[in-house]
Amino acid sequence: MNESRATRFQRSRRRAQSIGIACGAIVLLGLALTPAGDALAAKVTVFVGPPALSLTISLFLYTSAVLLLWEALSFVAGWAVARFDRRSAPNTSRDVYLAQAAAFLVALPAAWGLGAVVVLSVWAVGGWWWLTAAVLVGVTLVAVLHVLPGVLARAAGAQPVDRPALVEALGVLARKIRVPIASIDALPASSSVTASAMVTGAGEQRRVFIAADLMCDWSDDEISVVVAHELAHHVHHDLWMTLAMDVGVLAAGFWLVERVRASGAPAGLEMLPLVALLAGAVWVLATPVRHALSRWQERRADRFALELTGGAEAFQAAIRRLAAGHLAEERPSRLTRWLYHRHPPADERLRAAESFGTARGQGRPAGKPAGKPAG
Repeated sequence: MNESRATRFQRSRRRAQSIGIACGAIVLLGLALTPAGDALAAKVTVFVGPPALSLTISLFLYTSAVLLLWEALSFVAGWAVARFDRRSAPNTSRDVYLAQAAAFLVALPAAWGLGAVVVLSVWAVGGWWWLTAAVLVGVTLVAVLHVLPGVLARAAGAQPVDRPALVEALGVLARKIRVPIASIDALPASSSVTASAMVTGAGEQRRVFIAADLMCDWSDDEISVVVAHELAHHVHHDLWMTLAMDVGVLAAGFWLVERVRASGAPAGLEMLPLVALLAGAVWVLATPVRHALSRWQERRADRFALELTGGAEAFQAAIRRLAAGHLAEERPSRLTRWLYHRHPPADERLRAAESFGTARGQGRPAGKPAGKPAG
């Protein structure tokens, strides 16, 4: 079977995600429906001291143990499947495993924080904990998504962009749409904060960060159209819309837990596997709706960027570069789009740019490669 590297990589990534979800369900079922969950909670509740500190340590140990068990089972299952799949490429599998390890490092503090919110909400408000916890998670996400990317970029050593023409062009775009920007910075090559460009923050503190690869190889027009796309999300308040959707789905999952949980059931660490199992199931079932909203937002941002910059050719060149860099499939199946894609396929985005360019008399057939960029 003649498959591209992108197809192999994306198939391996989707398989790893599916295996991870299945293994997580197995671990959580075992902890939620057997005495194993209570036994684990008893094992980690060993620190004697102030109640708040004791709970914090116990919660950290509990979530760490659950995630380590989950990751170990996922790794073994993934290795076994890849071992007997002749279509798998060793390098591709290695890349997927490395991404899985990085995801674990992100999941650990997230799981601890979510567990703390649930336990404290149950303790504070009782039966209405599900709504309280969802709101607290939403407020936390707002703060994190507005502040954390900028903090990480600054910590990575971002420096002001030294291309005056590009800075002026981006400033003109921002003023045209009345979105203030505090700075336009370039990330060093060692940074993994973003592989393209991002606009983070809010109000007068909004900042633009551009990845090193773009600064080295991309033309000003290509960078401008990518930044315009990111600005569109701020213009249309897409972050708030996405957060409202996510908080609603999370609240539905927590509500289901409260309905299923027996009256008088433990409200401590012992309830966390059930919370993760049922809320996670609702989250997974809502994936097609959440991804459909995201793809609609991305299409709207694409149109906005094209209309704002008028750069159909630059947009097409940028999409080809991004698709190649992310090993994206140009024409994934409909089911794959529903379950895994938060962005429209590259082929669809190229056709949209071609239609826009044709209407403006500047397009290029979607299959024809762009010339070498300037700069």
